[in-house]
Amino acid sequence: MALKRNYLTAVAITLIAAIACLAEFQVNTHTDSNQANPAIAADTNGNFVVVWNSYFEWPRSNEIFGRRFGADASPIGSEFQINTTTSGNQKESSVATDAVGNFVVVWYGPGVSQEGIFGRRFDPNGQPLGDEFGVNSHTESRQRVPKVAMNAAGAFAVVWESDKLGTKPYEWAISCQLYDGNDLAVGQEFEANLLPGCRYPDVAMDDNGNFAIVWMQDRSSNSIMARLYNADGTARTDPFEVSTIGFSSLTRPSIAMDWSGGFVVAWDGDPKLARLDDIHGRCYTFDAVAMGEQFVVNTTLAGTQQNPRVAMNDQREFVIVWDSKIDPDINERNIFGQRFDSSCTPIGDEFGVNTYALDDQKYPAVAIRENGEFLTVWQSKGQDGSGYGIFGEMGQMVGLADFIGDGFVNFRDYCFLAEEWRKSENTLTTDLIDDNKIDEQDLAEFCYQWLTADQ
Repeated sequence: MALKRNYLTAVAITLIAAIACLAEFQVNTHTDSNQANPAIAADTNGNFVVVWNSYFEWPRSNEIFGRRFGADASPIGSEFQINTTTSGNQKESSVATDAVGNFVVVWYGPGVSQEGIFGRRFDPNGQPLGDEFGVNSHTESRQRVPKVAMNAAGAFAVVWESDKLGTKPYEWAISCQLYDGNDLAVGQEFEANLLPGCRYPDVAMDDNGNFAIVWMQDRSSNSIMARLYNADGTARTDPFEVSTIGFSSLTRPSIAMDWSGGFVVAWDGDPKLARLDDIHGRCYTFDAVAMGEQFVVNTTLAGTQQNPRVAMNDQREFVIVWDSKIDPDINERNIFGQRFDSSCTPIGDEFGVNTYALDDQKYPAVAIRENGEFLTVWQSKGQDGSGYGIFGEMGQMVGLADFIGDGFVNFRDYCFLAEEWRKSENTLTTDLIDDNKIDEQDLAEFCYQWLTADQ
């Protein structure tokens, strides 16, 4: 009887902790008007930073703000302004961090000609490492939609779309500028694409500084393209096509990479109509060998699934999040996600992320930790009392394998897991993957926690 009471106590503690971790939290403290387009990055200790653009009344317009959080999602200080040039419109920020928490933020705003790409570096305490700096050396016309990736040592790459190829519509090029760990530019900016008509790039980097760029090739038949680079900026491959099924809508592909260069790409699309978009993905080894064909991520096929973002950890586990609009006659969306293991196999079912379901939730971003926990942020309409605000949530998380509650993961916990193997009850204490069943995926996660518990 005493042992059973201990079991129940452990279950209760686990449930309370899970509920606390799954609670939504508000990121922004300035709530007037709209806070939009969030991005997130986490360091190896689980601390993370969220950035977004915040609208202020004329003459300021949009500005770039950020806020730091601890591993338990508790805020570290107040929100802070990132851009120092406040004239005009600053938008579309992206953030990346190194192993110890130094981070870089990039965005686009008024440039020499029209728009330009800007960046600013910060230390692990959120203190700026200098003023904002210009990224693009080609300053004519429009430079927009930047993304940034950083490796564990602090080297980083910035990519963006550049209207440098001519005056015709859809002549955008994909530009990149590489930086070393001392914030010095490596070489000149260069173009990843060989053909014109490229949009919406993204970038990911491994621990050695090798990186991959993806973009949408916006010609008569849309496609997702990628290209791999060495740490010095020399190309490892020619551009190659990731998507194998054509689609008709604009999409912003997302890429994530592990420490050794294996990567996954996600995008949305449908061969016929944008309102029928699904979320697609494809996995690759470090040398750009596909681990299979493209696959559909979402299991709910009704309505419009769009705006995917992907994050991968060094165990090659990854998670894809997106916004979902089921009813075409109601302009309301919700945030969904799907987890995958290192072999590109889904872990459990797709799941809803947001718990506040009124009005509109859209444009998610995600970061994942080495233990499989992940953090999602998005913009939510009306939740902060005025326009859109930025909100986040931890989870769904892989469960803790200490079922006995004695502070250890050991053979006693394994016996407890074995008792529930193949059960299909509503309450499964040892369901580490949170898919309403106990199977080999829960066993694999249990073994991982057991073998790494003392490391």
